[in-house]
Amino acid sequence: MSQAADRIQAIYTAINNRDVAQAVALIDTECCYEDLNFSATFIGKSSVEGLFTESCQSVPNDLKFVIDDIAGDDLAAGVTWHVELSGIAFPNGRGVSFYRFAQSNGKLIFARDCVEPPLKPGKAAFTIIRWVTPLVRYWWGRQKIIKP
Repeated sequence: MSQAADRIQAIYTAINNRDVAQAVALIDTECCYEDLNFSATFIGKSSVEGLFTESCQSVPNDLKFVIDDIAGDDLAAGVTWHVELSGIAFPNGRGVSFYRFAQSNGKLIFARDCVEPPLKPGKAAFTIIRWVTPLVRYWWGRQKIIKP
């Protein structure tokens, strides 16, 4: 296993044990943590600590993150995972994450968590994209005009 994979496993173990301090010890002070369940990005170690603390306090103790697969090198890793409640897979509880570590200190500098959506639009997603595309093009075009 790579160094990044070992560090990610340590973070998951700490979170599963509700040991926020141990998890946060592996976070860089300048960490950028994107959990796509949230509209805002968590910037900085204290912000990430707040996310981890609230997460650990808000879910049952028997809810655990289980790594299904992990691949990476010494500075980055991609992970597929799922959530279990008392050892039973949680419905719509799968996800994929990417993690990058700082070369200077080996601590987590960037993370992006993508969680399985509770509602799955299927082919309707293509229709939504077709409807939204003109709006995005219009908005983007206006932004280019407005920028100095």
